[in-house]
Amino acid sequence: MVLFFRDVTARHQSDQILKRQQDLLASVQQTARAATWDIDYATGIATYGAGSYPVFGHPLADIPDARAFKKFLLPRYLPAIAAAVQAAVETGQMIVVECQIQAADGRVLWIENRGQIIFVDGKPVSLRGLTIDITDRKKSEEALVTSEARYRVLADLNPQAIWMGAPDGSITYANQGFLDYVGLTIETLGGDHWLNAFHSEDRERVTQAWAHSVATGAEYDLEARLIRAKDGSSRWWWLRAQAVRDDSGEILHWLGVAIDIDDRKTSAETLQRRQEETERQRSELESIYQTAPVGLALFDAATLRYLRINDRQVEIIGLPREKILGQVITDVVSLPGLKELLETAASGRPVRGQLLHGELPGRPDEQRSFNVSYSPVFAADGSVEAIAAVVLEVTLQKKAEAALIQSEKLAAVGRLASSISHEINNPLEAITNLLYLINLSADLPENTREYLHTAQGELSRVCQIATQTLRFHRQAVRATQVNAADLVDAVLNLYQGRLANSHIKVEATYKTSTTILCFENDIRQVLNNLIANAIDAMRVSGGRLIVRAHDATDCSPNSAQSRHGIRITIADTGHGMAQAVKARLFEPFYTTKDLNGTGLGLWISAGIVTRHQGRLTYRSSEHPIHHGTIFSLFLPWAEVDSPSSA
Repeated sequence: MVLFFRDVTARHQSDQILKRQQDLLASVQQTARAATWDIDYATGIATYGAGSYPVFGHPLADIPDARAFKKFLLPRYLPAIAAAVQAAVETGQMIVVECQIQAADGRVLWIENRGQIIFVDGKPVSLRGLTIDITDRKKSEEALVTSEARYRVLADLNPQAIWMGAPDGSITYANQGFLDYVGLTIETLGGDHWLNAFHSEDRERVTQAWAHSVATGAEYDLEARLIRAKDGSSRWWWLRAQAVRDDSGEILHWLGVAIDIDDRKTSAETLQRRQEETERQRSELESIYQTAPVGLALFDAATLRYLRINDRQVEIIGLPREKILGQVITDVVSLPGLKELLETAASGRPVRGQLLHGELPGRPDEQRSFNVSYSPVFAADGSVEAIAAVVLEVTLQKKAEAALIQSEKLAAVGRLASSISHEINNPLEAITNLLYLINLSADLPENTREYLHTAQGELSRVCQIATQTLRFHRQAVRATQVNAADLVDAVLNLYQGRLANSHIKVEATYKTSTTILCFENDIRQVLNNLIANAIDAMRVSGGRLIVRAHDATDCSPNSAQSRHGIRITIADTGHGMAQAVKARLFEPFYTTKDLNGTGLGLWISAGIVTRHQGRLTYRSSEHPIHHGTIFSLFLPWAEVDSPSSA
């Protein structure tokens, strides 16, 4: 069972105020000898307000309709009343008619009738107004005008506390309840003493508003804090006043009311603060939603259309937001198993941590992986009205896991190769010595000696390969001085077989013998990646591998001043790279070698060059004649970062 509670304090207070006002109106009607009525325009049937005074000199029950009223109305007033009613129907103006009637005891009374035509859909349906006895006013016109205006204003304002002001703005009267509240008397009310009843922070504002009304005759209307005399507390009051004027328009006096609105205003301010806090939290959550590093979306449970989507999810999908919102998800994203997961969530069962694989519009030719969770959003009746989605792309994580496995395999192969290289050094040395001794024999046939020289050359190359393998495997603990030739030749020696088999001609020129301080194994890894990529680019049709090294000065925009060092250039005459490939060249896990590449070579190389405070740039062309790729590696003479700083 779910219970809902609603604060009805304000409504209860409003009902109490309304009851007091109704009682006050009834009291005013009895005191003022006034009757309120509502006459049906079509039938003439009259309905009198509660508390109405029998102002017509007859019991109100004896006047059920307009026809009965005409019986004791002096005949000469019939045309004026008919004309006033007709004018009110045509113009919508208030009816104000004074007339005389014959009372049941024979007296002739003066009454004033004020009414308003009530229209519905442009048609008159009733005449609503009030009638007061103005017999005494006719005897003393000035006194009766003041009395009539006073009662009319009081009736219009539905007063709670009553006060009066002179035309010059001085306060001349307040009812006893109001005086008791502010702790003043009629004698102490004059002058500016009444301002002391207001909170000190509101007095200037109250004075300015009252001075403006007195000067212009405009209605006085403001909210201010009054100090309750019995305990010194301040509460908010609503003060209003209107000017009572004579026939010439001159102000006779001001009549005003004051209503305690502290509870209502305090509740309103509390509600306002709560609304502002709610809006702040909403804005905060919206900001978090839009900038979250995971994809977030909301779908309609029935149609599976996108209702909301955050920036990260837009980025994952790879389409503009306006082309996603309102679309069915399966029309935008086509991943195996996606629809079944969404249908599960639409049935009310959450889906947590499911893996999906496939292509998205942003990268149509790339397999990507996502960890998805779908949660049903329930309506008040328990039905599923929406589905909230959380999408985390784990493509890089999956590739990293595969790369780690591959790295472990390569590390194992490297350790094995290092062990083999170490173990074969001794027998290679023995074979080298034996071949040397055989070569010393004077009776060897010439053709046998040629074979012997060939064997010695090949054996020397095997020794070099074994030595370089050991150097690649060993990790340097500190930077060492090395020149370009030593760096490049060590790599080229490893690829002599591939270069020959691929019909690639190597042109290596070293115009510098300058040594630089670097971690040579790391730089060899960079050169190994660049040379291997160049060989792959010429694997089918062969070509030229051009290596140059020379002293250089780097004037890159990122450097505050020119730097001196060496530049190693590796160029190939391969097929070149397309613009799409160049845009993602140094992106991790991006590869054009399918299963034969990890996509980490150039990414790792760029990191190594950065740690050496160097710069790696490239140019590439797919021109039918002048095609190929050039990588330029600049290494400064300056001190390099240690591997631990990477």
